[in-house]
Amino acid sequence: KNMKIEVFVIAHNEELMMPYFMKHYSQFASVVVLENNSTDRTVQIARQWGARVWEQDIPDFIDDQWYIDIKDNIWKSSKADWVMIVDCDEFIYHPNLVKILENTPETIIEPTFYEMFSERFPTTEGQIYDEVKMGCNGGSKVNLFRPGRIKEINYQGGCHNATPEGDVQFAVNTGICTLHMRFLSLQYVIDRSKHAAQRLSEFNKRTGLGFHYLWSEEEIKGHFEGHLANSTQVIL
Repeated sequence: KNMKIEVFVIAHNEELMMPYFMKHYSQFASVVVLENNSTDRTVQIARQWGARVWEQDIPDFIDDQWYIDIKDNIWKSSKADWVMIVDCDEFIYHPNLVKILENTPETIIEPTFYEMFSERFPTTEGQIYDEVKMGCNGGSKVNLFRPGRIKEINYQGGCHNATPEGDVQFAVNTGICTLHMRFLSLQYVIDRSKHAAQRLSEFNKRTGLGFHYLWSEEEIKGHFEGHLANSTQVIL
């Protein structure tokens, strides 16, 4: 039988990224978008591309406690062989992704995480990684697992690390990566940071989660240009 992959994403004002997100994931998966108080065309674009949109009563702020709770539970009714728990600017990628998943007997994959950098926002008609190919290694992120065999994922703050329960078997050296398409032109980062800073919850401010949204334009510029200069080719 054909392998089933399901993608879950929380989306707030992602009309720039959503076409690329859906263009990538709809190649091999069904997509569930949890709509988070968007005021732009995010929902319309997701539906045009065939995503299922869940509209729930969600507080209109950035709160990692809430994100953890959602990401810990949103996938639990999935009947897919694999689920992907991602943000709208995260692209789980490998040229032979589906074949690797078909041949992976283990239950969890922790793709290598790359912060991708581009001097200008992409304008490609193709896939976003056809244009944005440079990045820096940012560790890894637990975002790809078998829902039938993992009982709890138990994300920690930021949702990169997890302490899963159930039939826990980590696959190693799959070559799969997560391309984090956050740094796509300096202006894009500044605009998004300003918007996010206004939406940070008291919990996030208190714990320092999302601290980078509070950086000044000079701090953002320094971080962006430094990493851009140190980027290497991730996509060949």
